[in-house]
Amino acid sequence: MINFIRGFRGLLSCIFWAAASSVAASETQQARYDVRLLGAKLGEMVMASAESATRYSVRSRFRATGAMAALTNAKFDVSAKGRIKGQRLIPQSYSEVTAEGDHATNVQITYSGGMATRISGDTGSKAPPVDPAHVRGALDPLTALYTALRDQPVDRACRLDADVFDGQRHARLSLTQRTAVQGGVECAGQYRRIAGYSSKSRKNRTIPISVRYTAQGQTLRAELVTVRTRYGKVTLHRR
Repeated sequence: MINFIRGFRGLLSCIFWAAASSVAASETQQARYDVRLLGAKLGEMVMASAESATRYSVRSRFRATGAMAALTNAKFDVSAKGRIKGQRLIPQSYSEVTAEGDHATNVQITYSGGMATRISGDTGSKAPPVDPAHVRGALDPLTALYTALRDQPVDRACRLDADVFDGQRHARLSLTQRTAVQGGVECAGQYRRIAGYSSKSRKNRTIPISVRYTAQGQTLRAELVTVRTRYGKVTLHRR
């Protein structure tokens, strides 16, 4: 399970006991999720965010609970800030701190002109890193996840197709297949590892993902995330 969490920390940047940094004249939200593997609860997640007309801020934490807490002390604390331009989120800073047994990461990224211009800390990988100039315009992992899980207009659903860069690795998150379901919409796609990964990680290059949203008037709200991994089906259930 530790290897699963480590491999997907960018995609499933999770939260517990979190609060977003303040944004002037902003609307704040908080979403709580149970994280499960094959139906068994692994931990709890809360995503806290704040948006104004031109800015966003989001912070997440995760902790293992129950029987899983006795096996691992896996924890994450991830945050991101940036600008909003039209429907696009444009990151300006990203911070990640993880702890998984005797393994830990501590990464900070600063952006300018749509590119990661300063990367510091330990990404936890010995593979050759991707040159940030090759992924200009990429989202940081938390901004990518927040883009998928934030409330959104019905007519904007299932349009996410973005490069993701965590200071080391380049991936692409796509949620473009739209299906009408009872009470809402389901968006399906994949998380595809492209470069900067170890040979072991590249063996599981493509991970199917779906997000189910329920309609709240003209707004869709993410209620269930399903990630099909080599360890089994991982789900995030919104409380």
